Amino acid sequence: MMKIMTPAYTSILLLCSFSTLAQSTLAQSGSQPITDKSAIIFEANLKRAEQQLADYDAAIAALEDSSEHEQDEQKTEAQIDNLLYAKKFHQEINGLPMFTFLGGPAYTPEQGILVAAGGLYSFKTNRNQQALQRSSLSLFLVGNAVDNEFGYGLRAKHNLFWNNNDIQFIGMWNAGMQTKHYWGIGYDNAQQYELGDDTKQNVLSTTYESNLNFRLYDEWFIGPAIRLNYYNPQNDTPANAIKDDDNYLAFADKPFTFGLGAALQYDSRDVAVNAWQGQFAKLQYIVFDQLIGSQSNYQKLDIQHRFYHSIAKGNVIATYAAYQQAWGDIPYYDMPTLGGPMSMRGFYQGQYRDKTTAEFTTEYRHTFKRNNGELSNHGATLWTGIGSIAPSAQQLSEHLLLSYGVGYRYEVQPRMNVRLDLGFSEHGMAFYFNFTEAF
Repeated sequence: MMKIMTPAYTSILLLCSFSTLAQSTLAQSGSQPITDKSAIIFEANLKRAEQQLADYDAAIAALEDSSEHEQDEQKTEAQIDNLLYAKKFHQEINGLPMFTFLGGPAYTPEQGILVAAGGLYSFKTNRNQQALQRSSLSLFLVGNAVDNEFGYGLRAKHNLFWNNNDIQFIGMWNAGMQTKHYWGIGYDNAQQYELGDDTKQNVLSTTYESNLNFRLYDEWFIGPAIRLNYYNPQNDTPANAIKDDDNYLAFADKPFTFGLGAALQYDSRDVAVNAWQGQFAKLQYIVFDQLIGSQSNYQKLDIQHRFYHSIAKGNVIATYAAYQQAWGDIPYYDMPTLGGPMSMRGFYQGQYRDKTTAEFTTEYRHTFKRNNGELSNHGATLWTGIGSIAPSAQQLSEHLLLSYGVGYRYEVQPRMNVRLDLGFSEHGMAFYFNFTEAF
């Protein structure tokens, strides 16, 4: 029987979704909301744009009230659906802020019963710039109980854009006390132990990574990068895979690393968080050094390439290629890894780690259509990936890993999805819940 394995922030039930600019007492203007997407235009006057949004809310509320007495419920539901669809496009084209809430209970084998709640807030830093991408902020809180132990976690992301996308600030923060697993360094150790008590540890951790990008020319960007890691296991008696591991013992009293570096990027994606067309390439080098506060001295190289091509409306082929290498006194908790919600889905994040990693994933993304031919909020994905870890680049071909899976997408805001992915690997299957695409 396959064993299900799920990362810390998984399997959350989608309970509700709504917009910050919700029903308003201003919605008494009596104007008829536009349901034809092609007729919705940018309204330069912010108050009028907000009034039009309030009109949508009033029209939707009126239909919902009348549905209790309406004989043709199917027709009423179709009218409400059309208004909701047009309302979302009105918010998008007019750069109005939106908020989506997600929350509910869940269960994972590693963490037991979970209660999670989070939100996604998106907006435009300048609504008059039509080509400017929507900025977004998300925060997700998880509490769990397993084996009479309690854990908690925070997950946050920011994707901020200014000045016609000339300035971009992209980052991610994770923190909390959670059950994690460690197999050791290298392919053989990853194969030696099964996920479970032999690999489990309770860890107090914080990670933050961000890039501040400035446009050089055309689609080329350059800017500083920052990385912060704090990884402090709390177990008095380490598990079997951990207690005699030289890498674990060497960094038991060095839980903190801090790195600064720079990245050169090429980015022609139409929308960064969910591209349908374009490319993204990155060459990044980070230095961790005691001179800037790190407890370990090492360097990391990260090379990525992502390609997106629309073969038809709502049908996208996306590819992801990545190579990572580290040199120096590298802590086991910050070595290049494969697996998790963003990389080789189906493998537990960190089971495969070494000084060098490489992977290539191809994904097909399909968005279903509404009756009128426009794209709906619902979509599905299929993907397959191949990856490898090794002490050096020359040894990457010795052991190859295969990942594949299927996913469901629900667009909670324009071009911003909640994704539910089921990934498979030689070790079983893993279920993931997250905001935005894996790449």
